[in-house]
Amino acid sequence: MKRSRASRWAAILGVTTGVALTGAALADPLAIVPPLPPGTYPVGCSNVEQDFSRVQPGESAQQYWEGYPSGNQERYVAQLLADPGNVLRAGLTIPDDRELFVERATSVVEYDFLVCYPTSATNPYPAYPLPTGNAVPHMQRGADPPLWPDAITRWPVLLFSHGLGGSPLTPEYLAALTHLASYGFVVIAPFHGDPRFADVHIENLSDALYAILHFPTYVEMQAIRALSSTAALDVLLADPRYQTRVDSDRIAGFGASIGGETLLLQAGAKLTVSIGLSSKQIVADRRLKAIVGYVPYFGQPFFPAFGRDQNGLDGIALPFLGISGTADTTAPVGPTIEGVERLGGSRYLVTLEGVTHHFDVPSTNDIFTWTLIFVAAHGLDDRVARAQVARMTSVAGGGDDRLLIDYTAPALPFLPGEADVVEYHRDLTDHYFITANPLEAAALDAGGAWLRTGAEFKAFVLGSGLGAPACRFFSAPALSPDTHFFTIYPLECAIVKASPLWLYEGFAFEAEPPLADGSCPPDRIPVTRLYNNGMNNQPNHRFLTSKSETAAMQAEGWALEGPVFCAAP
Repeated sequence: MKRSRASRWAAILGVTTGVALTGAALADPLAIVPPLPPGTYPVGCSNVEQDFSRVQPGESAQQYWEGYPSGNQERYVAQLLADPGNVLRAGLTIPDDRELFVERATSVVEYDFLVCYPTSATNPYPAYPLPTGNAVPHMQRGADPPLWPDAITRWPVLLFSHGLGGSPLTPEYLAALTHLASYGFVVIAPFHGDPRFADVHIENLSDALYAILHFPTYVEMQAIRALSSTAALDVLLADPRYQTRVDSDRIAGFGASIGGETLLLQAGAKLTVSIGLSSKQIVADRRLKAIVGYVPYFGQPFFPAFGRDQNGLDGIALPFLGISGTADTTAPVGPTIEGVERLGGSRYLVTLEGVTHHFDVPSTNDIFTWTLIFVAAHGLDDRVARAQVARMTSVAGGGDDRLLIDYTAPALPFLPGEADVVEYHRDLTDHYFITANPLEAAALDAGGAWLRTGAEFKAFVLGSGLGAPACRFFSAPALSPDTHFFTIYPLECAIVKASPLWLYEGFAFEAEPPLADGSCPPDRIPVTRLYNNGMNNQPNHRFLTSKSETAAMQAEGWALEGPVFCAAP
């Protein structure tokens, strides 16, 4: 883009109020979706049986689950486990990188994991009560095998990363991961035990002095987290109890607070490693197909988590959904906007109005409905869900959820004849242009005057018969030096052909037209046309699938002309 996208959002939309989408977005009958019902599967979980008599006086089991030390004594869940031989565990050797690991380099750190999965309705394993009042459902004991709903299904995997100071057994996290498992996911959740490495609280990072004094160990903890998350997948995919029943090609992640940062670091994002905001990659785990971050931690305004101006996220094209609270000061939405706009693939940011840094119970349905539709779309490659998440603006009822940023990148080709239409921008004239011709795109890429905006949508090649042909026109010099116009409507094409101000260049691609009422079928994504109202006496149009970008252009004075194509997801 020609301008800083993050500063543009801050200026146009603000960073605390979300965006009120107007026009075509609100007219879309699929913009507001009903909340999803509860998952249909009972849930079973792996063995985390514990001997609570080992909890020392004045301490709590939760202190062990979360890794909080007592005096000089390290605490971790492993010290309570009654049957460690039947618990999922990994021994992680920390790399010899002193820039990332100031104290633990070359040492071995052990991690334990909880796995919850869809199980049979006849599962006889009883729930395992916890001293916090909640329970692990249908928990295996001893060497009990996991019990599945059937004998053949390979289930998708959801890697769950909890917040700083939490654990998979913390009541709100256990409720969340079992809810997700009830939808047919094998959910694996590491006990990160963060205080073993750095006894800090994110809230304190608003104090620059505190951040500086504790920065090296805080970097180490963040880096080890990403490695432990990768180790969790290694353990699950290698364990004979699970490896034949999980689908290694369908792996997504759900991270809460710093857990959202952890999953992005695991996927290859660069972590801020110095007070000067330099950044460094820790690992690049390509198995993740999509990530959801609930109140995800992207750092503080003065100290972003992913390098200067969040540039450590450049090149990360992994689909990402962020769900942030507008009143969150621990993981403020401003740095999250800046980070999400750095991502190169499908990206969405939803805000929960007035929500602080906690799990907002009134927004439960909003959180899980957004999460499950997004994961189905981008983690499981469900094309109908992909169109659905591209058209969503909010979930009915519940809290006040608002779509702030959205972009749905075209999926890999599904039908012969599909073609991506790529958008370019030219700074000199502030004009936009689209092309479906790979040779033309290559020439523009080589020329340097026109730059890709990152926006694309899916159409069809000429002659495919899958859509209506789009007339392409080029402006006469008297009108504008470099603008094009596209239409699939025969009458509009004829009118423009008759104008001496436009030169007809033939058909450019094929695209599906909207239905008679102006909407698109449920499995298609509307492509909206906007007109710049002849700014600077030079007309120009944009063709967008992003509702938030459409609203931003309207705020800059562009006129909304409505959906003109229906793109395949």
